[in-house]
Amino acid sequence: MTDQPLHESTAKAGGSFPLMIALTALVLAVTSGVVNYRQNNLANLESSLRDTRDQLQLAKNDITDIKVKTVKQLVDAEFAVKNQQHVKHENQQLREDLADARTRVSELENQIRSMDHKLVSAMASLKATRKRHASNKTATKSDSKKTVAPASPDALIATSDLDVYMQKIAHPLQQDIGAVISKRGFKPKFPVRPAGMGLSRTTTVFYYNARYKPVAQQLVNTLGDVTKGNVLLRKGASHYPDNKIIAHIIGN
Repeated sequence: MTDQPLHESTAKAGGSFPLMIALTALVLAVTSGVVNYRQNNLANLESSLRDTRDQLQLAKNDITDIKVKTVKQLVDAEFAVKNQQHVKHENQQLREDLADARTRVSELENQIRSMDHKLVSAMASLKATRKRHASNKTATKSDSKKTVAPASPDALIATSDLDVYMQKIAHPLQQDIGAVISKRGFKPKFPVRPAGMGLSRTTTVFYYNARYKPVAQQLVNTLGDVTKGNVLLRKGASHYPDNKIIAHIIGN
């Protein structure tokens, strides 16, 4: 009778042991699953953080590149502006040099025309002088004993052929000069200056024969009175008749 209860308790103990093992295994499995889930979640967070850091570094690199490119563009733009200003300055200087060169060429062309005109006149004057010398030489032999009274200055003034060229003279002064010259007995003409003919730098009276030097001197005195300036007297080298007088009246 006493053996039966002992057997039943032993049987009950033997039946509950596998259950405890099963529960323990279940708890371990759940715990392991939770741990694995957390570990996987942590690994994912770490991977996401690494990706975020990489993206942040890429963004920083892009910002740095943009800054460098912007600075480079600003520097290039500044150099371009400075270079454009330099080119404009050089172009302006070249324009000024070209204008000066054109002015100089024009002056040289005028000088060449004037020299050519003087050369032609000098050759013609030399030819005429030789011709007059040859004719006067024969006439002198026959008239060597004759004396001719020199003509008076007034008479020579009346027979003189006066051309007047003016430059930088005001119109009222031109009229005064013409009136005063006419009162002194001259018959002035005011022709258009021939192309290529140069004028003297200061007011000058030219005569072409020694007999008319007193006439030219009278004109010098008259012009000095009316212009209140210095007037030069010179013998011209061009070929003109003996009674030719030419006046260059130059203003300031």
